[in-house]
Amino acid sequence: MRQILRQTLLMMVAGLLLAACVSGGPQVGHTVTLCCPGNYDNYRAYGLELQDMPGFLSDYMVAEFDTALQEKGLVRNDRLNDLTVTMSYRHVNLNPEQEEIDPFERRIEGEPMLRYVANIVVEMRESDTGREVWAGRINRIHTVLPGEYMHEDGARPEISNAFTEMLESYPAL
Repeated sequence: MRQILRQTLLMMVAGLLLAACVSGGPQVGHTVTLCCPGNYDNYRAYGLELQDMPGFLSDYMVAEFDTALQEKGLVRNDRLNDLTVTMSYRHVNLNPEQEEIDPFERRIEGEPMLRYVANIVVEMRESDTGREVWAGRINRIHTVLPGEYMHEDGARPEISNAFTEMLESYPAL
């Protein structure tokens, strides 16, 4: 009887762990840090600038952000626009002893796992005045080896969803 109970409990624990792994996903969060002091009815077009964005992130971060913002009714025009959107990458190492380690630089074998928060920060300013009218960020905690390739395909739907949710507070046209 004890053996059956023990096996049943082990199977339940294994099932819970498997379900947590399957449903966990990339878990990309979002935060709005400034909302709605602008004159949103006057904004029709935006230009996009990247700052400190790693090359492997640029294309798909821009594509997912463009899609989410265009769903709000804005059109991207990098030459003539009402808003200048700056998208930048920032990371925070969660282990103070690893603060100087670049997570994108491939290192020699035996390096410790890095644990850091990757942030994509979005700031919107009026093009003519420079006044900030909206800001937010998406973020994810990573545990990787230095220089480990980041797999974008698995994270892309979560990133798209995070941008969409982040922009929910942005007034639609």
